[in-house]
Amino acid sequence: MTEHDSTTSNEPFDAGYYERFYGDPATRVSNQREIQRLAGFVHGYLSYLQVPVRSILDVGCGVGHWRRACARLWPKARYWGVEYSSYLCEKFGWHNGSIATLEPAAELGRASFDLVICQGVMQYLDDATARAALANLASWTDGALYLEALTERDWEENCDQTVTDGDVHLRSGAFYRRRLTKNFQDCGGGGFCARRAGVALFELEGR
Repeated sequence: MTEHDSTTSNEPFDAGYYERFYGDPATRVSNQREIQRLAGFVHGYLSYLQVPVRSILDVGCGVGHWRRACARLWPKARYWGVEYSSYLCEKFGWHNGSIATLEPAAELGRASFDLVICQGVMQYLDDATARAALANLASWTDGALYLEALTERDWEENCDQTVTDGDVHLRSGAFYRRRLTKNFQDCGGGGFCARRAGVALFELEGR
């Protein structure tokens, strides 16, 4: 199911979806402990690279795992959570918006952010929408981007298909890298530093 599909059919990202993939221990794809560990890695690496984090945009913020992790790791940073699911927006009070059409300056009062988080969103978008979303991520990121997107290779080789949503658009990793490289340096581990941030990476630190 794509993000576009959900505008013309019954809400796909409803209570049942989130109970299956984030609530039920037998079928959930992730939990708070895993995201806390991941966020700790991102925090540690950005600290090492001396990328200050005072503002955080979490686009596709879901059930709020990153918000809780960010509050612990960057307690002084301001956090904005944006979510496409009307169910979650009503439940948690997120800003309702799409990664493809969000206008942060007008909708959130800020045009760009030190850290942008986009986890598990891109695979729900068709190719044209994904290209628009990647362009937006480049525009919004002053410091670093954490990006996780399920690829064709991940589906075949890396993920647990019994707990991963396969009703998505699977693309090659090259699709994403081609569109990220103009505006980002690949730091590894899902981290991308905005080129305008001026972070110096040794050759073997990035891809």
